Amino acid sequence: VESYDARFEYTFGDYGDLFAFSGFYKSIDDPIEALLVRDPLNAESGVSSALYRTYFNNPNTADLWGIEMEARKTLNFLGSDFLENLSIGGNFTYIDAQVDRTEVEIERAQRFFSTGTLDTEPPLFSSLSRSRRLFGQPEWIANGDISFDHPDWGTQMTVAVFAISDVLDAAGTAQVGRNGTTLNATLDRYFSSFYQVDVIFNQTWEPSFLKGTVA
Repeated sequence: VESYDARFEYTFGDYGDLFAFSGFYKSIDDPIEALLVRDPLNAESGVSSALYRTYFNNPNTADLWGIEMEARKTLNFLGSDFLENLSIGGNFTYIDAQVDRTEVEIERAQRFFSTGTLDTEPPLFSSLSRSRRLFGQPEWIANGDISFDHPDWGTQMTVAVFAISDVLDAAGTAQVGRNGTTLNATLDRYFSSFYQVDVIFNQTWEPSFLKGTVA
């Protein structure tokens, strides 16, 4: 992996307010990826039990670049000193991660694009795209939170939201028969996008009976 990144960060105010912008680029040689194949011993079609996930070494170079924006602001500007303990922040990352398909991937699937539909219309897609998303890489990630931190009380509380786009879980492939024809194809499989909300609470205290005495 060859990686480059740059970050601009501006901080202001008395409570660690900030705005930041980052950019990054990675080049990955021979990435190891997941492939979805059909079990030749399972004759059932259209059932997940006939598929299994394995790994292969993609001989192509993957290129990954992205940008990230981050910000945090304390709410004391609303006119109350108490709000200096309350802040809101978040970040958003966009990722473009591409890798070329192997020649075997393209050759095995190409026969599916060589004929039209039953009503003699031309095929909707004429060929398989040479590149696709890199295995295990989302297109975007987003985080946001509102946090309360009162050092005199020892109280910390955060409500955080996390969201992520779909992620390639395994690349599709095709099964080729003894005569060279493609028997069936398996589509790329993705983990669906999702979001989650977390509530974190922390309270620190010092029991008076544990304090030491000074002679």
